[in-house]
Amino acid sequence: MRPPTRRGFVVACSAALAGCRALPEESEPIEASATAPAVLPESSEYSLVAEDNPTIETTVTVDFSGDVELTSRQDVIATVFQRVYESPSGERFGLLTAPAVQVVDQPEIVRDPLTAVDDARVVALATGGDVGSVSAWAESGSATLLGTETTQMAATATLDGSERDLARIRVRAGADSVTAIATAPDDAAPPFDAVTRDA
Repeated sequence: MRPPTRRGFVVACSAALAGCRALPEESEPIEASATAPAVLPESSEYSLVAEDNPTIETTVTVDFSGDVELTSRQDVIATVFQRVYESPSGERFGLLTAPAVQVVDQPEIVRDPLTAVDDARVVALATGGDVGSVSAWAESGSATLLGTETTQMAATATLDGSERDLARIRVRAGADSVTAIATAPDDAAPPFDAVTRDA
């Protein structure tokens, strides 16, 4: 039998103490990199206008519920694949591939670090633009990304000085999470279903 890990011991002790509501943070941040970028094929009408591998520093929070409610916070340094595309009409389509990090010693508990990053920064990374503010995201139907159908979210943002409608979907892809964000005119559907990934 494998000896319990420090995190497992902390979880067990915390669950036994009704007064203990927060798990201590790890002293060292998790460092992780995405394994392969999500991309649009060259046959797409969109052209690649920016690509980078930015490093994101954030704090991921996981809440546990049961007999005792517990919270675990972990600093994460994640290297993300960024791909930004533009259509002939000037619409932007961005793909951010981030490592799905295991925050605690439970294999099924993994988190996309981009969910802990400010919305304006995520939209700026995805569009390559100057983002002033982003409204609250709201459900807006469904869409398919990398073969997975999921909920599509809609918002508006001040992008490069003008208000733009946005559409966003996010899926797990192997050891990574992929976030796709598009400026979305009413007369055209974003190319979510055209996205590919070599992994």
